[in-house]
Amino acid sequence: MRALQITKELFLLTLKTKPWKKDRFATKSNAVLIKKALERLGSVFIKLGQMLALRPDFIPPVFCDELYSLLDNVPSFDSTLASTILKQELGDTYSKILEFQSIPVASASFAQVHKAKLKNGDVVAVKIQRPEVYSLVQNDLAIMRFLAKLFDVLFRPTNKLSNIVEEFESWTQDELDYVLEASNIEKFDKVAKLVGDGIRGPKVYKELSTSKILTMEFIDGYNLTQIIGFIRNKDAKKLKQIGFNGKEATLKLIRNILETSHVHGFFHADPHPANIIYTSDGELVFIDFGIVGSLSKKDRILMLRYFRELLVGKADESLDSLLKLCGEPVLMNIGEVRLKYRILIHNFMETIEAKTYLEQQIKSGPILAETVNLLQNNGVKMPVSIVRYFKSFETVEGLIFALYPELQIKDMAKEFRRVSIVNIVDAIPAAISEKNLNNIVLSVIDSLEKNLVLND
Repeated sequence: MRALQITKELFLLTLKTKPWKKDRFATKSNAVLIKKALERLGSVFIKLGQMLALRPDFIPPVFCDELYSLLDNVPSFDSTLASTILKQELGDTYSKILEFQSIPVASASFAQVHKAKLKNGDVVAVKIQRPEVYSLVQNDLAIMRFLAKLFDVLFRPTNKLSNIVEEFESWTQDELDYVLEASNIEKFDKVAKLVGDGIRGPKVYKELSTSKILTMEFIDGYNLTQIIGFIRNKDAKKLKQIGFNGKEATLKLIRNILETSHVHGFFHADPHPANIIYTSDGELVFIDFGIVGSLSKKDRILMLRYFRELLVGKADESLDSLLKLCGEPVLMNIGEVRLKYRILIHNFMETIEAKTYLEQQIKSGPILAETVNLLQNNGVKMPVSIVRYFKSFETVEGLIFALYPELQIKDMAKEFRRVSIVNIVDAIPAAISEKNLNNIVLSVIDSLEKNLVLND
């Protein structure tokens, strides 16, 4: 019955929006139809819409604008049922909750959040999983895989929908285990203290948490979805009132994803705007840790090399770094893959002088997504950790486009150089003897003197 419901909904949507008429497809009315269809389908379809809402370089901006409401405006389920689930899950420890507000403060595709007060006076946010959501998600993912392959065959899109669904599935499963999420928050906070950039997670109350219930510190403030709404409505007065600076927040988010992933090897893999709250103290607090990622030291170095080589147009070298990340698979058609990848990098470098990062991305196309598609279409299986890193980075890109579209490419490159240096400095004491280190340092100084001074 679920398969019939989904098939019927998408069939009617296709007839109404007419995606084969590419010159008339990207309209406001079609965007509304797509959003309403995703809301009716619920579950992972809303989640997919949330992911696509942050990709103006992947789907038309008019669709992003409409799908954006899915990030912070998902219909809630019955509050009486939510209270019943809470009592069943917590058992005797439920008595520690003094006040439980029946109206949820937030509602997402897999859960909703209620504000509550504990006997000790702490104000908390109680995340309650939607009933029967686990089985529904598994069924929907299977159906989504089939429909995505059918869509690719019928419409032959440039970016295959089946690849998006495969990527999407890889980071959906962990979101349904709140014991794991609680552990992720605590681990992230240890890393956040080392980074010290004003980004953190909430305090967790493990004694009031289960696999379906997560009780956390209540974070008061504005989530970035609301702030992006102020920006789009040109509400400068409101932004000034709350003290929000788009450039400052964007650079902080870029630094956080790069330093947590490349220096510490543990990062938030789903930093979409509804998951980040800006507080009156100027903090950015992540509130959803269902999806995190980890990178080994080798992976961190290879990923940095990939990006640095990409930014200077070294196609073969950046592809080699990426293939090493994927376990160095043997490709019979490696020559063809290299040729196609060189074209991608050529198109990227043709737009490298664009005024802003957003302009460059729109002109060259989503380089990360197209690279992943190229590898997947030629049988390269990307590790989950790498998929999650790319997903996280693409989500931060979406935030850049929304919060500070004036960001320069050089600003992004500067942060990659910074974490590259930090990584090398961190590795030096353990890997190089003092004598060899002196020789390396002297060699670098000698080279810089010749190139910067003596040859001037």
